Amino acid sequence: MTLGIDPKRDILWPGIMAGLLSTAALAACGRLHGTRAAAPVSAVSHWVWPQEVNQTARPEPRHFLTGLAIHQIMSIGWAAGNALAFAAVRRSLGHRQAHGRRIALAAATTLAAAASDYVVVPKRFTPGFEYHLPVAHIAAVYVAFGAGLVGPFLFSRASRATSAV
Repeated sequence: MTLGIDPKRDILWPGIMAGLLSTAALAACGRLHGTRAAAPVSAVSHWVWPQEVNQTARPEPRHFLTGLAIHQIMSIGWAAGNALAFAAVRRSLGHRQAHGRRIALAAATTLAAAASDYVVVPKRFTPGFEYHLPVAHIAAVYVAFGAGLVGPFLFSRASRATSAV
């Protein structure tokens, strides 16, 4: 039995949007907190260069590009989990009823990502945002991530509704 997941529509676009919106939030929150906009984006590069974790306050291009790539890949991975959860809900509730659950699933996926990032994984594999941002700003980043997970679907629904008029 097929899951009915379109990889581009259900995983790639939401993952890219979640990654881009949360990256923009990271940069904005970094500036608001008085650091370089690139610092919180670069923080996750400590996965690759753990001995240089404190150097991400003034990141080199390799820190920034590595952090950006890891963040985007992880965002797409979480979007895949969200798509699988939505497919399961759609299978159990039916196509029409399931669409109302999309925002709740995006919120649940976002909470799972945050819990995974800061409770489940070892400190070595946290995103490292905490090196540059206070908790309130990190929460804003996760809200932006969740909005990105659901954004493409809200935009497509809105465009279908306006084209039907």
